[in-house]
Amino acid sequence: MNPPASLPREVRRLLVPVYLPWGMVTLGAGILLPIFPVYLEEQGLRLSLIGLVTAAGGIGLALGGLPASSFAERRGTDKLLAIGVVLCAITTALLGISSAVIVLVVLRIAWGTGFTSITQSRQVLVARTVAVGMRGRVNSLVGGMHRLTYVVGPIVGGFTYDRFGANATFGLAGGLTLLGTLPLVLPGGRDPHPIAERADRISVRDSLWRHRRLLLVASLGPLLVSSARDGRNIVVPLIGDDLQLDAAAIGLLVAVGTAADFLLFPVSGWLMDRRGRLACMVPAFSLMAIGLIVLSMADTVAVAVVAGIVMGIGNGLSSGTMLTLSTDMAPPDEPGPFIAGFHTLSGIGHIVGPLIVGWVADTIGLSASAFVLAIVLLTGVLWIALVIGETSRQDDRRTVAR
Repeated sequence: MNPPASLPREVRRLLVPVYLPWGMVTLGAGILLPIFPVYLEEQGLRLSLIGLVTAAGGIGLALGGLPASSFAERRGTDKLLAIGVVLCAITTALLGISSAVIVLVVLRIAWGTGFTSITQSRQVLVARTVAVGMRGRVNSLVGGMHRLTYVVGPIVGGFTYDRFGANATFGLAGGLTLLGTLPLVLPGGRDPHPIAERADRISVRDSLWRHRRLLLVASLGPLLVSSARDGRNIVVPLIGDDLQLDAAAIGLLVAVGTAADFLLFPVSGWLMDRRGRLACMVPAFSLMAIGLIVLSMADTVAVAVVAGIVMGIGNGLSSGTMLTLSTDMAPPDEPGPFIAGFHTLSGIGHIVGPLIVGWVADTIGLSASAFVLAIVLLTGVLWIALVIGETSRQDDRRTVAR
């Protein structure tokens, strides 16, 4: 008989196959976090086009989920991880080769496709192998890894951009991203059951149709949340630039908020597993909305820093919540297609958020875009709390689906 699972044992088991690739890919993304909007502005793009280019990554995230799920069913999660990491690394490194909007959009769409492939491959592994009562803490550690890289990455990115320029920064980010393939050659890094037996393989299309109502209900609130989260990643650097900060200082501004974010991810996992998912999500996203409102009124660096810290605290408390929500609600016998569908629909938010920032900033003003994001986020919180409800109890999935 296998010994009962414990959190330290699960973390050790998942360290190489899950946490390592996620960490390296998000480190590459974190390096570009403070400088990419500034780089685009320096290339002469107006704010609405900066929003469009950034949103293109969300298009890749939304469109890539279902093909990634089908590929994983047929060819395995490890091959999907390899393709996703290589695609993210190459497109990241190439971002500095052109200022043409069409080229940047294509590269960002390809990056988003690669990133959703990585997410899909690792989350299916977690859904198949981690018990419900431990998923909150396991997924919050994924979120914590993400947040750690978003503390280190912006500082490194801002410094490299100031000292060595855009090409060096994009190249460094791409090289570090490529290290996400290490699990495929390290002991314990491969998925022990990467491909389902032929008789057990699932038709993605049929599965999505069977669970279409549950999928739509589950995805709308997270779509609004992801809109605000992604919009925040653009509006903070642009407001820093508006306050006359250089790239290194903007990197520090982003990192200050992310540091507060990182310190709280263990609380997120504990709350989700001990007090329920809503006990974590409602206060977390409400704090993020308050931070966005404060940011909309920032006329000094000090106020922007306070807003960043408040948003960081809220985002830290939300660590792993969307991963946990989707794995909770996924049908136990068909997790892969549902998770892919969830990421496809909620991933539309990665498109909407940057577009909101660009459009509102060009028509009303940059500060107003932060306020609009806060309204979007609060609407998402209400949907999750009142329509989806608590998902840590297995019966909730069946209730929501009816």
